[in-house]
Amino acid sequence: MADTCCAAHASVPPAPGSRRRRLWELGSHAHCPVVGVCVPLERVRQLARKLQGDEDDYTLHCSLVTAAARRNAVSEALQKDLEQRFAPDLRSAGQAKCRDALMSWWRARAVQGEAVAGALWATLTHARCDDWLEMRVLGQVHMLQHQLGAAQRVDLARHRELVAEHQALARDYAEVQQRVTAWSVERAREQQAWEQERMQQRALHIGLQTQLAQAQELLQLWQGSRPDLPEREALRERLAEQVERNQTLQRELNRLAVRAPVAGEPSRAEPAAPPEEAETVTLLNRVVLCVGGRGGSVPQYRQAVEGCGAQFLHHDGGSEHRPAQLEPQLAAADLVICQTGCISHDAYWRVKDHCKRHHKKCLYLESPSASGLRRALGSLSAGERAEAAAHQAGQND
Repeated sequence: MADTCCAAHASVPPAPGSRRRRLWELGSHAHCPVVGVCVPLERVRQLARKLQGDEDDYTLHCSLVTAAARRNAVSEALQKDLEQRFAPDLRSAGQAKCRDALMSWWRARAVQGEAVAGALWATLTHARCDDWLEMRVLGQVHMLQHQLGAAQRVDLARHRELVAEHQALARDYAEVQQRVTAWSVERAREQQAWEQERMQQRALHIGLQTQLAQAQELLQLWQGSRPDLPEREALRERLAEQVERNQTLQRELNRLAVRAPVAGEPSRAEPAAPPEEAETVTLLNRVVLCVGGRGGSVPQYRQAVEGCGAQFLHHDGGSEHRPAQLEPQLAAADLVICQTGCISHDAYWRVKDHCKRHHKKCLYLESPSASGLRRALGSLSAGERAEAAAHQAGQND
């Protein structure tokens, strides 16, 4: 291949020897592309500041280009740095033995983009690079720089669009983040309120459960102390029903007794009614309270009192009935029969004091019996008839 290349270009004199060219040996128009393409800007700043002082980037670039035109400390430093960084490219380019092979190698590397810097340095400093190849390589680098500038301008415009889009997205994101933060704060506040309400409801529930447990314990205690309480409650309900039934029957009996004289009024020639009927008329619509007496004789007491047309009330005098129940019964009674042999001292004094204060008639019986109760009712009825006759005679006079 080397023989073919040399035969095709026999008119071009080959470069003497195989010594590679140095930086200051290149053409003057090559220094600017080499420094601009092959030396990174940060490395330019380091070398220029170390050797010439602190300047702006363009001034530093111009200073290095001027220094590269001749051999000095700056150009030697650049030469050493380029040789070290592009050593692999130098070895690869060294395989080209003629100008055409070097040109082909340069074109293959130039299309790789990032490899342009090493390929440029290795091609320009190659022993087979003449003025014609140098001008062709620099021309291509010049066009690549134009293309790179155009691409950078496109990238810059795109970058600006992306920056604007990023700012818009950042604003939208900030607004969304604010809304999410406000929503989170509101949800946290609501959750805290719900938690407080739940704790209150839980405390109230525990309090109600405690009260229920206490009430159940108290109920069990009462039921344990009074095992007959259910039976007593049932008897109380039955008693209330019987009292209501008796009152209903008594009202019906009183209504019939009032209508009886109207339906069959006796003539003047008929004999006077027997004592029992007189007593019935005398005690009609009266309330008679019997205090004391034997428990087994209470039905007979009731029959005797209700047979006279009166309403019957009874209090045992303190053996089972509470003394506090005696006061309302005394207040409701029109007549009181106190059987002193079967009542307590407290009940006796209550009856006597109440009847004295309210001027209420009271019969005291020493021996409790149904016959004694009937005789007391008869005497009471006879006394009332005598008083009524005397009162009528006084009115006639």
